[in-house]
Amino acid sequence: MRSNHLGFTALLLVALSPASSNALPAWARKYNMKCSGCHYPVVPRLNATGIAFKWAGYRMPNEIGENLEVKKIEEYLSTRGIVRYSYAKTERAPTEVNALTAPKVSVFAAGGIGKRYGTYFELEREEEGTVDLVAVVSAVWGNENGFGGVRAGTGHLLVGGALAGFDRPTGILTPLPLSETTTAAVPFRFAGDQSGVEAFYVLGGKNRTSVQILNGTSAPNEDGTEGRANTKNDFLVSNQFMWDDAGSGITTIGYFGKLASANAEAGSPTTRYYRLAASANKFMGPFELLAGYVYSKDSNLPVSTQNTRTTANGSGYWLSGEYSVPKSHWTIFGRYEFLDPNRKTSEDALRRIVLGSVIPATLPEYLRLGVEYFRDVPQLRGSARRNGIALEVFVAF
Repeated sequence: MRSNHLGFTALLLVALSPASSNALPAWARKYNMKCSGCHYPVVPRLNATGIAFKWAGYRMPNEIGENLEVKKIEEYLSTRGIVRYSYAKTERAPTEVNALTAPKVSVFAAGGIGKRYGTYFELEREEEGTVDLVAVVSAVWGNENGFGGVRAGTGHLLVGGALAGFDRPTGILTPLPLSETTTAAVPFRFAGDQSGVEAFYVLGGKNRTSVQILNGTSAPNEDGTEGRANTKNDFLVSNQFMWDDAGSGITTIGYFGKLASANAEAGSPTTRYYRLAASANKFMGPFELLAGYVYSKDSNLPVSTQNTRTTANGSGYWLSGEYSVPKSHWTIFGRYEFLDPNRKTSEDALRRIVLGSVIPATLPEYLRLGVEYFRDVPQLRGSARRNGIALEVFVAF
């Protein structure tokens, strides 16, 4: 059943990916500040200072043009480890997940170098034993009131540093419209890593506009599995506007892609797809409200054994509310998610309810504890519900 697959994948695609691993204690050491100086309400969510730091290429905006020398290696090196317990079970079915794992261990080398350059390198050991490399290099020109730049490499380029929780949820699970494919046809996920190059401009420290050219999504094999490298480049435009010091704002994204067809007999070899997405949030003292939406359309899709092509439409959204206890930064949150991977087919959508809590257990927030519960409710009448829980210990130093 599709709902089971969606829930299981979402449990494994946890938010603590390269996008959310930028809570580097090395930078806290460099600037002699707590991690909460750049993160609110808790790591890995960024406040206005943290967002501006990342936009400027891992330096403070007033340091643009200054020659940053590597004098202390501990100001550039950090490590991270995660220990997690995961459980998931569908009603009237055997338990699917019940395991204690250490899914990610990473070593980082990152920060500003010279007058305008910034680097972010990460070696990450995944749960299956593979080692992944994230490498991003950036350069900026201008001053804190207005600067432009370029960024290139491989990693979470799509929404890295985006506002309104688009790429970094407060808790553990990434919302379904970001972690899952929003159509049943093209295997595209906003939460995935890609390689490419970006040009951007930041105006007044509040508004960031960018254009990206990306390698694109891997084309599926004929049996539907991912495998063949995509030979088409994708195109992305985005705008982010930040309206307060807590990091409230709005993100809008348009993603336009091409995919070489796996069906050689199809009339046209190229499938086209696009994703339109937006998220917005507002902090009101210790409270936060957040909402996001993704619309998807795939066109020129091959139909098996027929020399015809069709289209697919999907959509998804999420709504969340959070409360952070003053001083302790203990945060409690709830989220409602909806994903419909095929709007032409009735009763194939999935609803998810998420409840969770995170707390920085030590200062300066090198240890983070999290717990999260989810319940999946398929739209199809009579389908079994699915429940899961994740407990996590996150350590960085």
